[in-house]
Amino acid sequence: MAKIVHTEDDYAATGYDQVLEAVFLRYKRKGSSAEFRDANERIVASMRKTPTHRVHVDVREMGIVAPEDQKWVATSIIPQLAQNSPGQFVYIALVVPENVFTQLAVETVEDMSNQVGICLNRHFASEQEAKLWLAQQPQVVPSH
Repeated sequence: MAKIVHTEDDYAATGYDQVLEAVFLRYKRKGSSAEFRDANERIVASMRKTPTHRVHVDVREMGIVAPEDQKWVATSIIPQLAQNSPGQFVYIALVVPENVFTQLAVETVEDMSNQVGICLNRHFASEQEAKLWLAQQPQVVPSH
């Protein structure tokens, strides 16, 4: 299979997509703040295990995220993803639901993180659009 699953529980799965050359995080249901933070720590661990410039996150089943958790992702998780990627820059593609509250949360994180200059964070209505955009982003091979 093209996806290598690093961690999986009833809340979320993380791993590496060999076709996209991207780490991924897929939420399966609404969860607590602790579950949300744990899932995000797990995608950072996936990035350490398989460094790449590409990050694919499916938040369609995630539900609403508290403002403090949004800020935590923008100020802690995204910088950790960038620090562990080649060249310390990441392209993040999120698949979002039609739920306006989830979209607003995603846009808040995008606004906070895109201004720092360590990522390009975009959201899409379909997985196909997200994967197409992500596949078009450069994948720089680190020099040894």
